[in-house]
Amino acid sequence: MPKYHFEIVDGFRLEDPVGLDCSDDTQAKDVAKNIAHQIAVDIAGDRDRKVVVIDDNGDEVYKTKVKP
Repeated sequence: MPKYHFEIVDGFRLEDPVGLDCSDDTQAKDVAKNIAHQIAVDIAGDRDRKVVVIDDNGDEVYKTKVKP
């Protein structure tokens, strides 16, 4: 199963050194959306934050905004 890394970007990049096994890009996108939603619930503020999905090859495969 491929490993994906879910990084948080808000002016700085918080790297995900461990990653998570996902069956494919679609599942990784769903995980990223859930992470973005949880960040929006847990952290108040108006910073421009994104969750960026990086695949095993180091390529960015998806990006989603954290929306309050």
